[in-house]
Amino acid sequence: MLRIVVTIFLLTSFGCASEEPRGTVTGTVLLNGVPLSEGTIYFEHLAKGVALTGQIKSDGSFKLASHQGAGLVVGSYQVAISPEAMLMSADEIPLVGKNPRKPNDVKKSTLPEKYFKTSTSGLVAEIKEGDNSPIVFDLKK
Repeated sequence: MLRIVVTIFLLTSFGCASEEPRGTVTGTVLLNGVPLSEGTIYFEHLAKGVALTGQIKSDGSFKLASHQGAGLVVGSYQVAISPEAMLMSADEIPLVGKNPRKPNDVKKSTLPEKYFKTSTSGLVAEIKEGDNSPIVFDLKK
């Protein structure tokens, strides 16, 4: 009888662990007060070993959602912005032998290079459980 009780306790304690709390992430990326019209935003949580990217739309807005649509794991994130647009679907991936879509020339980008990497951007975001207020990143040249 003791074995059955211990087994049930262990299964309910460890076998049914809930997923970590998550929060929604939306916002806007500006460059000197003007919406960034294209790019990719990267959120990295180094301690948890998780990262998520999202497309920056023509109005500078972005929304990040995991594959389950649940947002990011709660915690502190380092953020980077790339002028490169994300591919949105498999239809946009060029076939072998076809002319691929030409990538943006990051050297000609108006976005300073320091924002390309989380280690140099200086951008951070604290994600709390549930709905978070929209985040505004106003980058400077």
